[in-house]
Parts: sequence; C-alpha cells; structure tokens
Amino acid sequence: MRALVRAIRLVSRTPNGKYARTIELSPGLNVIRGENGVGKTQIIQAIIYALGLERMLTTRANAPLGSAFTSEVRIRSDNGQEAASAVIASWVAVELENANGQSLVAQRHIRHSTMGSDLVRVWTAPALTEEGNISDPSDYFLHASGSATHDRGFHRLLADFLGWQLPTVPTYSGRQIPLYVDVIFPFIVVDQQSWGSATPRKVERYQIRDPLRRSFEFLVALNGPIAQKRRAELEELMTDMRTTWAATKSAIEATVGVLGGRLVGVPVHPAGSTSRRGDVEETDISSAHIQLFREGEWRSADSVVETLQGELRALRSASQREVREDVSEARSRELRQLREELSEVTAAAHLIDQDLSMNEAQLTALDRRLDGLSEERDRNSDIRTLIRLGSQTAAQHIVDQNCPTCQQSLDGLESDQLGPTLSVDDTISLLNSQINTTKKMRDRARIAVEYSASAFAALQRQADQLKVRIRAVEADVLEPAAETSQADIASRITIELQLEEISRVQDKFAEGFFTLEELASRIALVRNEMNSLPEGMPESDARLIGEVSATMTRYLKDSRFRSYSSSQVHIDRDSLRPTREGFDIDIDVSASDVVRMKIAYLESVRSVGMTVGPHPGILILDEPRQQDIDPADFSTILRYLGAAVKDSGQIVITSATPKEELDALLHAAQATIIELGDQKLLRVDRAADALDAGA
Repeated sequence: MRALVRAIRLVSRTPNGKYARTIELSPGLNVIRGENGVGKTQIIQAIIYALGLERMLTTRANAPLGSAFTSEVRIRSDNGQEAASAVIASWVAVELENANGQSLVAQRHIRHSTMGSDLVRVWTAPALTEEGNISDPSDYFLHASGSATHDRGFHRLLADFLGWQLPTVPTYSGRQIPLYVDVIFPFIVVDQQSWGSATPRKVERYQIRDPLRRSFEFLVALNGPIAQKRRAELEELMTDMRTTWAATKSAIEATVGVLGGRLVGVPVHPAGSTSRRGDVEETDISSAHIQLFREGEWRSADSVVETLQGELRALRSASQREVREDVSEARSRELRQLREELSEVTAAAHLIDQDLSMNEAQLTALDRRLDGLSEERDRNSDIRTLIRLGSQTAAQHIVDQNCPTCQQSLDGLESDQLGPTLSVDDTISLLNSQINTTKKMRDRARIAVEYSASAFAALQRQADQLKVRIRAVEADVLEPAAETSQADIASRITIELQLEEISRVQDKFAEGFFTLEELASRIALVRNEMNSLPEGMPESDARLIGEVSATMTRYLKDSRFRSYSSSQVHIDRDSLRPTREGFDIDIDVSASDVVRMKIAYLESVRSVGMTVGPHPGILILDEPRQQDIDPADFSTILRYLGAAVKDSGQIVITSATPKEELDALLHAAQATIIELGDQKLLRVDRAADALDAGA
C-alpha cells in the first residue's frame, strides 16, 4: 500500500495568543529548508509524535518536541529581541493519504488541561489541507494494552489505514506478539540523532528477536518468514493430531482389552505423522478390526459373533419352550417386577441421555456467552482508557441508540422512565460480575455433564444386571417339556452376555474408527503441505535481497563511498543489514560514509518494498547532511532520491543548506522546496482552528 504525508500542523497556545504553522507536502521529493535552529526537526518530531511513534526513539513515551510545545514560546520582535510566553496548550496533527485516496488526520496534545497525551483524535477527512466543515473526531488511545490490537487502539487503526496485516513474531521469551508499527517505522523515519549508524534504530522495548530483520522481511514481503511461521503452525497442529491419534487408539485398545481382545490394522504412527519427504498417501485403516482369542486362535470379532449367535440358536431350538404350570406364583410375580424395573431403568436412561445432551448444549452456550461478555468488557475497558485520557467518547458511548446486546436501534422506545444509565466503570463492574456468574454457571453445567454421563453409565450397568436376572428367572418359568440341563441354561446366559459386551465394544470401536480415519486424512494433508514449504531461503527471497543489495551498491558508488570499494558492501542474508565480511561498518567507515550507506540502504528497501511489498513508499530524513557530506556527493544523493520518487512515493528531507546552494545541488532533480527561512517555525496565528479543542 502506498501512502503520503499531506500536511503537518503544529500549534502552541499562550496567554498572548496562538502560535502555529502548517507545512504541506507533495508527492515526490520534498526538501524542508531553513536555517539551523528554526524548527525543521520539530516538523519531523511532530510526525513521529502525532503517529504515536516516539517509543522508537526511547523506551519512555515522552514527547520528543521542544520547549516551544512544552513550556514557553520565544518570539523575536521587530527590534531583534526575544520574548517568552508560557505554553497553555499545544498539539500537533498529521494528515495522511493512502493508496485508496482515503484521508486520516491524527492529532495529539502535548499540553492540555483535560486531554492526556496518549489520546489521539482522528478525522477521516483532509481536515488540514481542505477548508470546510469537518465532522466530529473519533478518539483512540496509545501506549496501553490493546493499542495495537483493539478497535480503539490507534496503532491498530494506523496499520489498517496503511493496509498492513502485521505478522506475529517471536520474543526472547518464546511468546508470539505482533510486529508493532513503531518497530517498523525506523525504516521510514530517520531522526537527527540516529545518523551514527548505517542501520535503522533497533527498537528493543518489545524484546522481539531480530527486530530489524523482521521489519525488513515485512516491508520487502519476503516469503521465507511466512513459510517459517506456517511451518511452525503446522508442526503444532501435527503434534496435536499425533496426540489425538495415540489417545484414540489407546482408548479403543483399553475397551477391547476388557474382553481380552486386540486392535488390528491401526499403526502406531499414521503415514506422515513423522518427518517424511515426498508425497505422502494417507494411511488406509479400512481393514482395521477387533480380534478376540477363541479356541486357541485370534479371530475377528464379527466371526466370533457369528459363532456365538449360531450356538445360541442351537440351544434355543434344542427344545420347545412352554410355560411350566407348577412354577410358583412368586417367581412369576418376580419376573413381572423385573421387567417393569427394566422398563423404568431404560426410560430413566433415556431421560438422562436427553439431560446430558441439554447440559452439553448449555455448556457450549455458556462458553459463547463468556466470549461475548469478555469482548464487551474489553470494549468498555478501552472506553474507560479514553475517558481517563480526556476523551468525550463516554457521552457518545452512553447515549448510543443501539442495544449493546443485539445492536438493534432503540429509537422510538419509551425508555425515559427506566432510570439513569450506568457509567463505564459501573458497566465494567457489572460485566465482571456477569462473567464471574457465568463462570460459576459454567462450572455447574460442567459438573452436571459429568454427573449425567456417570448416571447414564450407571443405568446402563443396572439394565445389564436386570437383563441377567430376567433371563435367570425366565429359565425357571419358561422351560421345555423335557427338562433342560442347568449347563444349557448357563451356556445360553453366558453367550447372551458375551454378545452384548462385544456389541458394546464394537460400537466404541466404530466411534473411534471415524476419528482415526479423519485424522489419517488430515495428517497426510498437513505433511504434504509442510513438504511443499521451502526450506532455508526461498529463491524468490534471495532474488529480492540481491536486488536491494545491488541497488544499495549502485547508490554507494554514485555518491562516492570512499572508505573502501562499494562492491565489498552487501546485504547480509542472516541479519539483512549492510555489511562487509569481518568488519563493523559503523566503526570502520567514516561518519559521512555511514550517512551515505544509511540513505542508500533505506532507499533501496523503500524502492523494492513499495514494488513488491507493503512499504508505504515514504522515507523521511532529518538533516542527513550534518556530517559534512561533500556538496557534489550530496547533490548525487538528492538526484537519485528525486529520480526514485519521480513517479511514485514520497521522500522528505530537512536541510540547512543555503537556498542558492540547494538549488544548484538539486540541479535537474524535481523537488518541492518548503522554505522556512531564518525565522522561527511558529508564527502568530489568529485564525479560528477547526481542530482546536481549547486549553
């Protein structure tokens, strides 16, 4: 995504009036020229501060702006004397435009009686460059939990505006966190104090491993890190699937083991679950089955069932049953009672099964409810943060005409008599109470699920016991004309129990089989995807790094890099920084060559990154000539920068070079010169300001 800085406005209010300045920039090369001490650096610092990027300069979120915005404004009178006026309120604002033509104006206060410095007021209109009515701003927050991930976090908004989908990167502790925008922006904005190194500032506050490498990879859209991240995700998924496979197989084996059987046709590790190259075909477990040891050999459960059913039929057909007339009435009554009890137990088991299904559904609903409440609490916590920073969002939040639960409009409802609305703190307290209550309800629902599952299993066992007793009593009540041997009766009951046990085990096997079959398919797919990912550095990445390196080397040669041959400098594939084998460039080369290298490196990243990656195409350089670069070499730098952004992108440079000399240095380079002269940046401004929020 491409972007432009359209304008910067700086305002400082004093008892003697308002002092302000608006600097408008153009696409292409912009040179902000002015004498030393007039405030050129304040313009660059205003961009950094307005976008909440000051932590790329220091670990503390202090305003990098000078005394004209924090304590006093010194204005030179016509007679040449300076007078100081205390600062009552001050703010800066930056107007951006993205590739879609959308505008965003971000305003932050340095001093204000009610608004905190971490509050960002945002307009989605060109409020600095176009006059006319503008809508009320939306408020966002910085430097607090969620500022890069929540909807009300400004850096989340900024990343979305730039079209950035920030990757997650590892920290030294092994956690995965977003690649924050203030880690990336040292590749885009070079402050005056960072010219002592050929590489961008290294932002270490987030403990990200190799932050400069991660930023380079993101801006130039290298595929290697994406593949590495995907590989890590797939490895984690593979581990989970291997665990599930082993647990499911063990559960089936434990169930089969109760019958003294074994599971056949299911491997310990399915195809692809361990490291393997080439195409992987999923494990075929269609022949998996249960075997039982019978008559000195292992036979399939289906074969055993057939044999047992045949034996049972033979026992039943060996004699014709009839009701014994001499059986006691007590045994008949006992049989009826047992059948009634079995019917009751079966009905109870059915009800328990329904209750179990309802409890499981309730558990799922409570999980969804907890997610919704937590999300609503986070939203209100963000609102509370904005209120603490002085935002008026509280009133907007409270008078919202939509239901917070279903988001339907409440207009037209007679709700005036319902009483006062809750404050944000009270709302958060209520939500916390609801979360705690819902958690307790979930715990009870979980216990109910466990109880129902246990009760259902107990009723099944009770039903089995009743069936055994019924068969025993039936043997006494129903008997063939010729007396049946007790051995036949015992055999019949034993076979019936065996068939029921085998049937139950086969049902469990069927459930596990479907899980294993699905896992076998997914494991093969995941392994094939892992095998398709490039190992090491992809050829496309090597080509892009080579392009950045070649472009940098060419720029170094053009600007007469003198410390040694520019051909000895390249982009290191491990650190992705400029390097010469065996040398520390920051120490080994001259101060002016460090500047040459830094500009060449960042411009190469910019030009390649905006072509193939998400680099916004902006490069801001604050006073790059401070190390007394030779005028001819500085002219070369200006010309190659101007040529690089002739058709797209934006480069902003501040310079104290005299105007006549600057015109000569630019030569034929197309550039927009913003002339500040020798007067202080801030000027008396009596016009009404639509963005001014008062003191």
